[in-house]
Amino acid sequence: MAKGPLSTYRPLLDSAVFVLGLLGILVVVHLWIQSDRGFDRGCFGFDEPEYVDPSFDCEAVTRSEAGSLFGVSNVIWGGLFYLGLTGLSLALTRVGSGRVQNLKKLRAAAITFGFAYSVYLSYVQYSDIGEYCKLCLMSASIVMLMFILQVVDFVTKADSTSSKSDVSSGRRWFLSLGLMAATVVLAGADVAYFRTLPPPQEESRRLAEGNPGDDESPDDGLQTGECAYDLEKPFVENYRDLVNFNDPSLGNPEAPVVVIEFFDPNCPHCKTTHPIMKQVIEANSEKAWFVIRPFVLWQQSLAQTEALMAAAHEGKYFEMLEAQFSLQKREGLSLEELKSIASQIGMDADLMASRIQQGLFRGIVLRQRESGIEAGVTSVPAVMINGRFVNRQSRTADCLTELIGEAS
Repeated sequence: MAKGPLSTYRPLLDSAVFVLGLLGILVVVHLWIQSDRGFDRGCFGFDEPEYVDPSFDCEAVTRSEAGSLFGVSNVIWGGLFYLGLTGLSLALTRVGSGRVQNLKKLRAAAITFGFAYSVYLSYVQYSDIGEYCKLCLMSASIVMLMFILQVVDFVTKADSTSSKSDVSSGRRWFLSLGLMAATVVLAGADVAYFRTLPPPQEESRRLAEGNPGDDESPDDGLQTGECAYDLEKPFVENYRDLVNFNDPSLGNPEAPVVVIEFFDPNCPHCKTTHPIMKQVIEANSEKAWFVIRPFVLWQQSLAQTEALMAAAHEGKYFEMLEAQFSLQKREGLSLEELKSIASQIGMDADLMASRIQQGLFRGIVLRQRESGIEAGVTSVPAVMINGRFVNRQSRTADCLTELIGEAS
């Protein structure tokens, strides 16, 4: 009797799916490591913090609404997905021919779902977020290759020469175990290496202090005076129209220099930039007017930004901002946590909560976001000095002070 689709074990094809599954596990482990660090060294984790490529923002992707499914991070789902596929592929080397089809159908269903979900996530990165995650795209490419192999397997007729002998099955089993062991070693080495690096908080403190670190020469990189604006972003001629005297600000409103920082309260890079900006403001309070302005990236940041607006009405904006950064977490702060902050800084917590629930500041928050987009803000943190966006590599205390001095 003729065999149906997916009823034959194909050594080369099925081994390729197994190897791709192991590669996917390594990608997910690396994504988990970088996500835990807040992508402080870029998507792959091998850039110096001050030289991170701004064209890819893995943090914006992983923290977006599309970064989780049913409240569980896609990093976890990805790990379970690849572990399941490698397990099924490994089982195929040991089961009898009668069970091959059932295992392959289960694997095919998982790959089809994974492929469809990867296409969706890639579309969201392109259309909704406007930023890309290199590691996420690598994972999507792996799933696409698996899907192609699955289609080839489905349309290829069963061949008696593809059946497996006990000897060849045993060899493939031990080879597969060896590859799995190698994957575990590589994943462990990946984790061990990044544990030897300074925590993100130490990196940001080093940059804020202008300290190049023990392994860098004081004459390297930005210490040569290479402080610049982002030439890819246009000059905003009406930059003063972006703010008004009601906006929370520090420094001298009459100064010739206007510095606007755009941030999201749940953005880790914004949190690490915050101490740098505090140092810059302290050193240049007479030379410039500093406006620290929210730019909402994620749904979970809306309530927190509205809480900042409510705090501004009571003169507690910067106290609320400090508290939100200190408690920052991936899923954002709950209303109860915001009420707790409000009580601690001397606000009427119930009144603030009522204003948030009624959406009294929602319009302001969304209009500020729209005006920021029109001005050219695509990601945060972003710093503008007199209408020019500062290059990401130049967002250090020394460079910002130098650029403010030149603008004044």
